[in-house]
Order: sequence, then C-alpha cells, then structure tokens
Amino acid sequence: MGKTNKRWWASRSVLLTWTLSYLAVLLLPVILSSIVYYQSSRMLADEIHLANNSLLRQLRELMDKQIEAVNRLDFELSWNTKFRELVDQHKYAIFPEEYMYDLYDATKDMSLYQSAYGETDLFYIYLAARETVLLPGVYRSARFAYNEHHKSSMLSYEEWTDILQRQKFKGFVPVKRNNENGVQVDALAYVSTYDYEEGKPSGANVILIDKSNILTSLLNIEAFSKGHVLIADADNNVLVSSSSEELPARLPFDTQSGGMFIWESGGRQYEVFSIQSGVSNLKYISLVPSEVYWKKAELVRKLTYISILASLLGGGCLTYIFLRKNYNPLRQIVGAFNNKAALREKGTNEFHFIQQAVDSTLNEMDNLMLEMKKQHYSLRSGYMMKWFKGKRDHELPLAEALTAFDIRLLSEDFGVLLLYMEDVDIFLERVQGKTAAEKLRLLHFIVWNVVEELVNVKHRGYLVENDDAMPCLVSLSGLPQEEQAADLLQAARSAQEFLAQTYSIYITVSISRVHSGLEHIPQAYQEALEAMEYKLVMGKQEILAYEDIQRYSIQADTDSGYYYPLQSEQQLINYVKVGDFPAAKAALEDILQMNFSAHPVKLPLARCLILDLAGTLIKSMGELGAGRDNILIQNPKIIDRLSSSETLSEMQEQLESMLKEVCDYAAARRLQNVQENRQRALTELISEVSAFIDNHYTDPGLNVSLLGQQFDMKPTYLSRLFKEQSGEGLLDTINKKRIDWSKQLIADKRLTVQEAAEKSGFNDVGTYIRTFKKLEGITPGKYKETIDG
Repeated sequence: MGKTNKRWWASRSVLLTWTLSYLAVLLLPVILSSIVYYQSSRMLADEIHLANNSLLRQLRELMDKQIEAVNRLDFELSWNTKFRELVDQHKYAIFPEEYMYDLYDATKDMSLYQSAYGETDLFYIYLAARETVLLPGVYRSARFAYNEHHKSSMLSYEEWTDILQRQKFKGFVPVKRNNENGVQVDALAYVSTYDYEEGKPSGANVILIDKSNILTSLLNIEAFSKGHVLIADADNNVLVSSSSEELPARLPFDTQSGGMFIWESGGRQYEVFSIQSGVSNLKYISLVPSEVYWKKAELVRKLTYISILASLLGGGCLTYIFLRKNYNPLRQIVGAFNNKAALREKGTNEFHFIQQAVDSTLNEMDNLMLEMKKQHYSLRSGYMMKWFKGKRDHELPLAEALTAFDIRLLSEDFGVLLLYMEDVDIFLERVQGKTAAEKLRLLHFIVWNVVEELVNVKHRGYLVENDDAMPCLVSLSGLPQEEQAADLLQAARSAQEFLAQTYSIYITVSISRVHSGLEHIPQAYQEALEAMEYKLVMGKQEILAYEDIQRYSIQADTDSGYYYPLQSEQQLINYVKVGDFPAAKAALEDILQMNFSAHPVKLPLARCLILDLAGTLIKSMGELGAGRDNILIQNPKIIDRLSSSETLSEMQEQLESMLKEVCDYAAARRLQNVQENRQRALTELISEVSAFIDNHYTDPGLNVSLLGQQFDMKPTYLSRLFKEQSGEGLLDTINKKRIDWSKQLIADKRLTVQEAAEKSGFNDVGTYIRTFKKLEGITPGKYKETIDG
C-alpha cells in the first residue's frame, strides 16, 4: 500500500490535483467561518462596549445632575452673607450679643434652602470657631451633631472633624449617616471647606447624598454587564461600589484617559470601562470579569466549531465520492491510449498524457492527410499531363476522372498557361535551413497557390507540377471570348508581378488561345509550348501569348528567310580582321535589328541566323591565319554558351562577347604583324647603312649628313635608329672603321701618322690623334713605336 501511494504521489496523478483542489474548496467554508467568527466576536465586543459606555453615560447624566445641584447649593451657602458672618466670626468680636440672634436667623434660612433642594438628603454648615453645626431649623454642637448623624465605627469624631477642617478642600467623602428611623446608611458627603482665618480653620459646607439613590443606577448597569460599577475620585479612591465583593479602596490603575483596558486582580481578568464626569473630578467605572464578558461569545464560537467540523466531515465524504466517480472515466480514457504509453513523460498526470496522445494522434492524421493530399495531387498531375499530351486513359470515363481528382469545369471554354521558372537560384539562396529538395518543393508550393488563387478569382485553375515548366489548365466562366483572353493575360501578369515582388520568384508565362471543347486540351498545351519557345526572341520574364506570336509568324512568312547578305558579312569580316570592335559591334546590331525589329523572323530561322553569325566570326579567325591559335577552337565553351542560350538577348550577349574576344585577338595579331614588319625593315636599313659605311669610310666626306642624304632620312633620326638597333651611333661606327684601317696601314705599310690619317679618311691629323687616343687609349705615335720596337 505504501509503495502504491508513493507511485501515485511520484507520478503526479490527477487524483493528487483533484484532492488538493477539493481540499482547497473545503478550506473555503472553514476560512469563511473563521472570518465570520472573528467578525462576530468583534461586533459582539463592540456592542458590549457600546452598551457599557451607554449605561455609564446614563449614570454620568444622573450623577452629574445631583452633583450640579450640590454645587449650586454649596455656592449659595458659601456666598450667603449671614452664613459667611457666622463662619468668619469677625462681626461678633465687636457685637457678641448679636451672635445668637444671627444663629437663629440662619437656621431659618437653612430651612428655606432645604425646601428649595429637596433632592439633597441632608446638608449643614460646620462653624469651626464655635464647634457648632448649623442645620436646617436648628443648630447643634459639633459633637452632638456627629453623634446624631455620623457616629459609627467607620468614622470617628476626630476623623470627621479632620475632614471638616481641611484647608481648601472640595470633594466627596464616603460616610455613614443615621436616618430619621435611627438606621445607619451609607452616604456620600460633599465637603467644601472655607479659607483659613489667621491660620485656623473657619468652617465647611457639608452636603449628604443618599447612596441608595446612586446604587439603584449602579445596580442597573451591574445587572446588564454582570460586573461591578464604581464611582471614584480623582485619586482613584472608591467612593461608591455596587459590588458585594471586596475591592481595593484605591484602584491601582490610571483611568484619566478613559476608554477600555484589561486589569488583572486576584488571578482574574477584568474588562475595565471608565468615563469622566462632566461637572466634577469623579470617574464612573465598570469592571466586568473577562470570563463573564466572553461567555456571551461562547455560543458563537461553538456554532463556528460545529459548522467547521460538519464542513470537513461532509466535504471529505463528498470528495471521496466525487474523486471515484470522476476518475473512473478518465482511467478508461487513459487505458484506451495504452499504445501511446511511451509518450508519457515522468512526472506528468493523466491529462497531460491524454493531451500528448491526442496531439500525437492528430499529428499522425495530419501527416496521413498530407501524404494523401500529395498523392492526390501527384496522381492528378500525372493524369493531367497525359491529358495535355493527348495520352489520356480513355478506359476511365472523363466524368469519373474529373470527380475523382476534384476537377470542376465551369464551362466548355478553357485555356492553358505555361509557367517557366527563371533564375531559381535567387529564391533558393534566400531560403535558409532547408535541403535543396525541400526548397524546390516550397518553390512549387508557392507558385501553385499564388497562380491558382489569382485564377480562381473569376475562373477555375488547376496547376500541374512538372519540373521547371508548370502548365495550368484554366476552366473559363461563361464570358465573351475577348474578356476570357483578357482575364488570362491579367492573371498571368498579376502572378508574375506578385511572385517577383513578394518572393523573388521570376517566371515567364506563355498563354494559349481560348478553346472550346475538352478534346482540344492537347492542342492548347502545344500552343503554350510553341509560345514559350519564343522566349528566345522575346526574352525572359515576359508574357508570351500564342495569338501575338502567331501574328509575328504570319508577317515573317512574307519573307523568304532572314536578312544576311554577303556584303554585310564581308563588311563584318573586315571590321573583325582589323580589330575594330565598335565598328564590328555596330554592324552586328544592324544585322540583328534588320531581322528582329520590324518583321521578326521565325524562331528556327532566328537560331540559324545566330549560328550563321557565329560561323562568320570563326571564318574571320581563319582568314587571320590563326590556325591552332584560334581562340574559338581552343575554347569550345564559348560556342556551348551561345547554343545553350534561352533568349535572343542572351544569344546576342554571348555573340557580342565572342565578337569582343575575336576583335581583341585580331587587333593584337595585327599589332604583332606591324611590329614584325617594322623590325624587319629596320634590320634591312641598318644592314644597308653598315654596308655603305664599309665601302666609303675612307672618304673624308663621309659623315652623318651624307648618310641621311643617301638614305633619304633626317640625319638625327637615322642616327637614333642606327644606335637603337646596333647599340652605337653612326659617327662612332665611322671613326671606329677608320681607326682600325689606320692601325693596319701603320703596321703593314710603315706609314707615318700623317699618311695614315689621310689614307683612313681624316681631313685633320689632330682630329685623327684625338679620335685614336679616345678609342685605343694611346696616341698613334706611341702605337707606331710599339710596332717599330
């Protein structure tokens, strides 16, 4: 079991996800219940606080009214002149006889105040100087008054007089009071002392409030809050308490700020509420035990716990039931994909596995449909190519074949477009990351979709994939024939422009005539092929309509052939032989213009003309005597490029290239011949000049000028040519001949220097001596001495 749970957890089964989801749903009521409990507790606490504060405010209103009455009575007693004279005793130091009369009169006034302030229990004035207490209608000695009204173990006579003799004291004091029935009751005495006279107490006003009236209000609050209600003075001394429990006489906390806080005493916690009197320094305090305070929220807490427990138990049972009910169908679906188990990745749940299995199945179906579609198009292309070539299988009914290959004809009218791919390398270089076969398939796919989409705007087109040339059968809608032909031309032009601008795919399109009747499909295809052949003349990336080509052919039939007379051929040969490329190119362009501008020749004759012009160039090379040096024979690829050209412009370009090479060769050959002839003439001239010098060097008149006259050339030019060819000047050659001859004369005939100079052609013996020394390094005399010696 442990291993099963471990596998269930490790496989990240959807059960885990669902369980966590249901638990999250279960947590929602728990969270909501907690929030409700928290908010309810706060609301309950706020209501209790509000109720306690409200009761305390009611108590304050009641007490403040009584305190206001006490304050008014105290004010009137303090400022009554009769009472003031009795307290001060200044008058009676002068008129002592009037004291008793004033005392009696004051008791009458006290009775009047008693009638006006009936809510007060008892009030009197303490006369410290006389130890007398002035009561309504009567006066008593201080001790007698104490014994009559306050005598108790709680408050002795001395303590009572100490309170009455305080200096500048105004406040409440808890006391005992004997009522008319002699019963001792709790009372609250308001004591207001007069200022001291000469350092001695003068008296005090005492106003008593029956505690029973106060306790009635306090008990109402206690009954509601189940706590204790207190009245304390500014020093936190408890003046009145509704509690029967023993509480500290002085509260050990600060209640100046009011509000609510927690106080702990004797192991118990109290919720303390306090409020300040509006007319005195008294404070009204409510002490509620915390257990009593929160007992009211216990029911809410229990209901909350019960609801949470019920939610968890009920939700857990429902979770188990729903998990089983919902997972069984999912498990059956997973079982149905057992053959895809290898696809399941570790850590994925059933939904991911189902998604992977479904995606895999859909991919397989897509691949299968794609292969079927390819097979369908391949079979359709094969069938239509046989149809184009007139080899359709007649055993298969045409209607069934059209239905099987999804060919829907709009009418009996149709035309054929033939698309030829030009410069496909431009497109193939742009496509990266694919093999050459994939690039070609992409090329055919793009052309296929673009052409069929443009044709299908008004008609119905069916393109056939066939290497570089792709025929398209266009089933035309029922429009006039002129509009049908115009639509074919527009579709071809739109396809050509769109493919070139968008994909850099360049095509040449040929268009057949519009035919009616499916039996004419082979004829239409043949017309498109014939029109495509005129790409040689019209150039690449053109729209070749068979009707236009047919009109050109009719015009060309009026001529016997192409225009290329012998005179033009000889002129071209002459230009080539002299190497004049501009003139030869102009002559070639004139010949081509005569044949292809106004009246274009037929395509076969155009090919013959181009080859005839190439033959002229070869003939020119032969007349130049090139022999084995013929560049056209040594480089046969030039002829191959010309014959493999697909358009007339390409042929003309190749022909001009051949013409340029032949003219360059002829010019170089002509320059070489000129240089050879010139060299040969110079050699003969130098030989003649040398022979003339050999025959006439003994003539004293032989010089450069004479040689120039002899050979009809300028002396300086002849001298420069002679020096360039022989390496020495004419005068040096003449002098060298003469010196050699003079040396021979001196040696053989024993002539003198003078005689040798004259015999060797020197007019001046000095010139002879200088020349001899220049050439031989010694004078003629020295030379003669060497011979004679």
